[in-house]
Amino acid sequence: MKSTKCYTLKYSDGYKIQIKEDVFVQTKLRPKQAAEIPGYVSLGTDGGLWIYNRYAYDGATGGVNLDCMRLAILVHDVLFQLMQEGQLDIAFFQQANEELRDIAISNGTPVWIANFFFFMVQKFGNAFATKKKKIYTV
Repeated sequence: MKSTKCYTLKYSDGYKIQIKEDVFVQTKLRPKQAAEIPGYVSLGTDGGLWIYNRYAYDGATGGVNLDCMRLAILVHDVLFQLMQEGQLDIAFFQQANEELRDIAISNGTPVWIANFFFFMVQKFGNAFATKKKKIYTV
């Protein structure tokens, strides 16, 4: 999923993005216990984050979805979903935001864009990280 181009993505089919292959990202997070949404994501105590094929998400909430930010936004959305579902402590809010910025920069996003996204999630992200979602089992 690494990208060095920054352009607006176009989506279809319900959620804006659905991944087509498993993704592994080594994060700096070190939760005391593993967090998991069975069949979709798994975060180990060593910070290893697996996001499984078919995971779907909406991309940047209230922002522009840039290809160069795709992996960073995916990881950030997963971490926030884990917080929303009580699988990951809200104490990881700051680190989740730092992961967004760091992954973006490592994937070729211009630093000013990564810092802008970081600023926005720092300022407005808490409402999303703490928002409880109703979980539907299919």
